[in-house]
Amino acid sequence: MKKNVFVLVLFCCLSMMAHAEIAKYCMSYSDFVAGNWKSVDELTQGRTKQACQMKFNNNQFRFKTGDKVADKLLKKEAFAVMYGEHIYVNCRNLRVNGTYLDISGYTHAVCYGKDKLCVMAYKNHDASFLLGLGLGLAGCYVDNTALKVGMEVGSIGLWVGNEYLSRAVCYLVDSDAQPDGKIATTRMNDDFMEKLLNNDAPLLEKYKAAGNKHNRQSASNVLPILMEKGLVSTSAVY
Repeated sequence: MKKNVFVLVLFCCLSMMAHAEIAKYCMSYSDFVAGNWKSVDELTQGRTKQACQMKFNNNQFRFKTGDKVADKLLKKEAFAVMYGEHIYVNCRNLRVNGTYLDISGYTHAVCYGKDKLCVMAYKNHDASFLLGLGLGLAGCYVDNTALKVGMEVGSIGLWVGNEYLSRAVCYLVDSDAQPDGKIATTRMNDDFMEKLLNNDAPLLEKYKAAGNKHNRQSASNVLPILMEKGLVSTSAVY
């Protein structure tokens, strides 16, 4: 199962590189459901010719255009960015039982069911492990000249497959922001998965077979279960 996730992630990383010049954004969960995506290029209103760039650092993604107005909107106001064919949700206003996540930038998300999102991020206040890996990937920009990272693509896929998913957990986003601007999310923990798989004994057994709580609830275990359940498309992951 882990091998399949790795292959899938590596393939999608390559796909992301090929489509990196296409960047869209939406302002709310309702916009996402309605498919109301707007071009980031239009957002800059001709103030810059720089392509939208994606930067990974400290377990999160950030998007830069070189235009202050656009960058501020993407950082503080936008709900999600579609970069190529892949979705990244802004964690700035996400809350789990009223508590913020450990990151304030963007993180990977996949479509869940017909109109929901499964967000993959670190558990609240988990320590960052990126600096300890020594892979030299932090701060690497991806844009329409992304091939400059060349041979590192394989390393990115390996790292995401073996480290990111095993250390990340999944959250469900299925509603708009509350009046205070905060967006309530649901952690896909043991309680969530047991209710979801209540009438599917084989999948529930497979979920629990991962062993301890950390391994069971990691994205590397939850995502394949969601795929088998038909809630997440394998073509949508990363």
